[in-house]
Amino acid sequence: MNTARYVEVALIYDGVDISRDIAPFLISFTYNDNASDKADDIDLTLEDRNRLWVNDWFPTKGDKIIATIIVHDWHKENDVQTLPCGAFEVDSVDCSGPPNVINLKAISTLISKPMKSETHTKAWENVRLSTIAGDVATRNGLEFFWDCRSDFYFERKDQVEVSDLEFLRGLAHDYGVNVKVTDTKLVCYERELYEQKKAVDTLEFGDEKILRWRFSSKATGIYKAARLQYHDAVKNVSINTLVNADDVIKGANRTLVINEKADSIADAQKKCKERLQAANSKEITGEISLMGDLRYVGGSTVEIKGFGAFDGKYLIESAVHSIGNGYTTSIKLSMNKETKKEKVSAATKRKAAKTKKSKAATPLPEVKNVYEGERVKVIK
Repeated sequence: MNTARYVEVALIYDGVDISRDIAPFLISFTYNDNASDKADDIDLTLEDRNRLWVNDWFPTKGDKIIATIIVHDWHKENDVQTLPCGAFEVDSVDCSGPPNVINLKAISTLISKPMKSETHTKAWENVRLSTIAGDVATRNGLEFFWDCRSDFYFERKDQVEVSDLEFLRGLAHDYGVNVKVTDTKLVCYERELYEQKKAVDTLEFGDEKILRWRFSSKATGIYKAARLQYHDAVKNVSINTLVNADDVIKGANRTLVINEKADSIADAQKKCKERLQAANSKEITGEISLMGDLRYVGGSTVEIKGFGAFDGKYLIESAVHSIGNGYTTSIKLSMNKETKKEKVSAATKRKAAKTKKSKAATPLPEVKNVYEGERVKVIK
């Protein structure tokens, strides 16, 4: 006999397991997992017919919640899989009716830590990016994980009255490094490296588990090149460098101009390259809603097939796991750089072949113009 598959949410509230107690009231649960930049969050909607939550059980902002999604017999019998969502702190509580419900939103515990809210001033000299990130992690009591193929050296970097999170994210993005913060870890990873990871799944057109899909190709905000211009008054050195994009499929005709400091031409070229990649990663995007699947998380990759021009490998920018009337996962995607470069190369070859074929076409026959007595070509 086949066992019916089901999903449940395990919740630890201020150190107490309330999973069974809250189950009768739980209308829906949503977990937003982002690859970088945005803090993860969870959203709970609870039935409050007896007005318990709005009174004695009213949540306190700042309360800590540890959430885990557990699926049973999802892909095969006697199989149990879990997705640890992390630790969160209650940020807002809304009540509405009728019917009486309470909505509780909790954000990754990063939100309440000094890393986001406190400003600092600090100078680093003769230092690498990984060292700066490690110092930030240590100051905020976080484990540090560096997942990049290369590091970046700076003669000097100044943090001036900004939060650690704002400073580190701004600096890291200039060099193609994404920053992800959970309640216990500060992770710095190279986007391009994660784009090359093995896909967790292949989604094909017509697949029954796909509920809805949408893909988009745009030219707005996409650039053919980036130029950085800077004059160092102290060293009396001017930098003016241009880097062309190699992964824009079509339609881009603007140059991204960057007016900010660069330590050298190599540094300027690196900034141009990464700014281009960050902007142009939004050229080909997609959104897919499908039957719930724990494998889909921010920072993973997926293969898309059968969608014509949109086929290829994509990075999952964010994944939303929703439990309520069933279990669904919604993912936002961006086509990875290598796939786009392959499409650019294929388009270039097709254009070259078309031009060659046109030049090799049989010339039009000549006929005598009976009025002028000249040889002319027939023009159709």
